[in-house]
Amino acid sequence: MDYSYNYNIQRKTSNNENSSKKICCESQMPFPPIEVSRCNVNYANLLYNAYAASGGSELQAITQYIYHHETIFNKEVSETLLCIAIVEMKHLDALAGLIVKLGAKPAFFNSNRSWFSTGELVYGDNVYKEECPPSSKDNLCIKLKADIAGEKAAIRGYKDIMSEIYDPKVNAVIEKIISDEKVHVKILKGFLEKYCGNDRH
Repeated sequence: MDYSYNYNIQRKTSNNENSSKKICCESQMPFPPIEVSRCNVNYANLLYNAYAASGGSELQAITQYIYHHETIFNKEVSETLLCIAIVEMKHLDALAGLIVKLGAKPAFFNSNRSWFSTGELVYGDNVYKEECPPSSKDNLCIKLKADIAGEKAAIRGYKDIMSEIYDPKVNAVIEKIISDEKVHVKILKGFLEKYCGNDRH
C-alpha cells in the first residue's frame, strides 16, 4: 500500500486570486511497509485499542475530526482538520493491515471486544440543537483543546503498546504513526495560540 499523499487547499489571497497552499499534516518519516515478523494474535489484540476503541483510537479520532471540520467556521482550521483526518485514516488502514497479518480480523472493537461507539467523542457542541442556517458559536477553542488532548493520549497509548510488542516491523509502523501525531499536536497548538489567546489553557 502506498501511503504517499498530498493534500492541497485553495485559499484566497489579498488580491482575491486563488493560490494553492500545501498543508503538511504528517511527518517527513517515510511510511514503512505494513509487514510483521510472524503471526502473533496477542500483538493483534494489543493493537485493537489504538485501532477502534471508543476513546483514544484512530477510528475515534477520524470521526471527531470530521465533526469538527464540518462545524468550525474558520476555514483554515476546518480544512486542516480534514487533512489531519485523512492522515488518521491512513493510520487506521495501516493498523488494519497489521491486525490481519498478525492473524486477527480488523473488526471495529477494542481489546476487550467492546464495539466502537461514538459516545466518547468530544463534539464540543449541543448536538441536538438544530439551526438552519447554522449560526451558533463554533466553540473553536473547546474543540482544539479536545483534539490536542486526544493526540497526546494517542501518543501515550502507542508508546504503551510498543513496550509490549517485540516485533521491529510492527513497531516501525507505530513509530511512524507517533511521529505523525506529534505533527498534529504542533499544528493544533499553533491554532490554539493564534485564535484562542487567553483561552489557550
